[in-house]
Amino acid sequence: MQYKVKIQRYNPTTNEKYYQTYDVDLDETLTILEVIEYIKNHIDSTLTYRAFCKSAICGSCAMVVNGLSKLTCKLNAVQNLIDGVLEIAPLKQFDVIKDLVVNQDKGFEILKKAQTFMIPKTPPKDSEFEISPKEVETYDKQSECILCMSCYSDCPAVQSDENYFGPFTFSKILRFVNDSRDSIPNQRIDNVMNGNIFSCVECQACIIACPKGLAPQFDIKNLQTKVLVQGHTNPNQMEFGNFGGGFDDFGSFGGFNPNGF
Repeated sequence: MQYKVKIQRYNPTTNEKYYQTYDVDLDETLTILEVIEYIKNHIDSTLTYRAFCKSAICGSCAMVVNGLSKLTCKLNAVQNLIDGVLEIAPLKQFDVIKDLVVNQDKGFEILKKAQTFMIPKTPPKDSEFEISPKEVETYDKQSECILCMSCYSDCPAVQSDENYFGPFTFSKILRFVNDSRDSIPNQRIDNVMNGNIFSCVECQACIIACPKGLAPQFDIKNLQTKVLVQGHTNPNQMEFGNFGGGFDDFGSFGGFNPNGF
């Protein structure tokens, strides 16, 4: 099948960013990553991209496809054509190293800052930690995150708030908060305030972006609830009690009580 592949290029030597279009005639069964590989091997050897496992496990081939972040090894190219064109660009929110390769150090530094790793309690003497299947269910799904950072790329809160940890980090935090072997669950909950967790706009773009079917936005809501229970407040919550002197003077509403609902 014949179609066009429009790829965003970046030359770090000249600091030039531009789109280059390739005409291809390929089998309809190829994935987007396989199409990129074909272009690299048969049309333009200068094209640079990142990929490894080709099995939707390593997360390294995440790119922006037709405006949305996707795992390119998982998607059929022909099924993602728009008017006969497949448009591919590097992940958003990251500095581009070359062509489709981005520097993801920012994302990994956030993970370190948020301490998204186990800090275990002292294990029972002459025994092991006992974990029930029911407990595992509370963090099993979050453990499937492959750190492709597609959710981070498409998150509008990341774009507007440079201190926002991002969806995948909050999912990782919840994973350890729910693990009974961890020694600092309360500290983790306190720490999410440093990541401006209430900057989430609840657009669910992270859910759409996740190639593993995770729901980071629901994890964020779960953490927000834990944050409030622990005594923190939502800094974005409006204080209606001081709005225009409050709603105590119902006469100004012609007898209508706006709190009556």
